[in-house]
Formats: sequence, structure tokens, C-alpha cells
Amino acid sequence: VRGPGAVAAQNWVGQLTPLHATSSGKILLAYLPAEERAALIAEVGLKKVTPHTITAKTKLEKNLAAVREAGYAWAREELELGLHAMAAPIHNRDGNVTAALSASGPSYRLTEERLHELAPRLLKGAEEIGHRMGHLG
Repeated sequence: VRGPGAVAAQNWVGQLTPLHATSSGKILLAYLPAEERAALIAEVGLKKVTPHTITAKTKLEKNLAAVREAGYAWAREELELGLHAMAAPIHNRDGNVTAALSASGPSYRLTEERLHELAPRLLKGAEEIGHRMGHLG
């Protein structure tokens, strides 16, 4: 019997998810050259997954600018209702962003305030992974 406080997790490994609806996808989009990003968005579109998914190009570009400024991304119920996530960029040896380290949890536990509190730890972890991949920055 499941209690009212039970948390069910979806395993997204190996599944295709819209880049604009995930924190790790936003990292990859944010650090793409603008022309590549625009072409990709034009090709795949901005599908609405939940009522919170960003579907307007101008709003997404503002969000991605905020991601670049903060150094990490967040998604608040944009892929799945009740799920918040955050991600930090992982740089390769050339300094390019080629991956992201992400963390997610139920929205009532991983609140917006908590996302920002945890960001330094996530950034440190992503930086360490980048160093192990040869990034010296």
C-alpha cells in the first residue's frame, strides 16, 4: 500500500526528452552557438509537455541567458508535474560544454530556494568531472 507521502521516480535513462523541458537539456542549449541553437529549435520545435513547459522562443532565450549568467539550469515541473531539477555544465578538455550533471527531486522538497542553495555543490561536482575529463579551466 502506497502512503500519501510516497515518491515515485521515473527512470528517464535512454528515453528521448525535449531539451527545452529539462535542466540538462537547457545546459546543452544554453552553451550551443546561437545559430546552432536557433536551427535546432526550428527543426524540433518547443513541444508543450506540461502547463509549465516553456514553449515560446523569446521566453526560452531569456531563460537560457539566465542559465548562462547563473552558471546552472533549472526546470520546475517542465517535464513532469511535481518534479524539479537542476543541472550544471561539464566542460571537455577544449572548454566546450559536452555534458551536464543534474539532480532532481519532488517539487515540495526541491523548492526554488533549495535549488539555489544546492547549486554550488552541483557546480563543484560538474567542475570536478570536467577536470577528470581534461578540462583545466
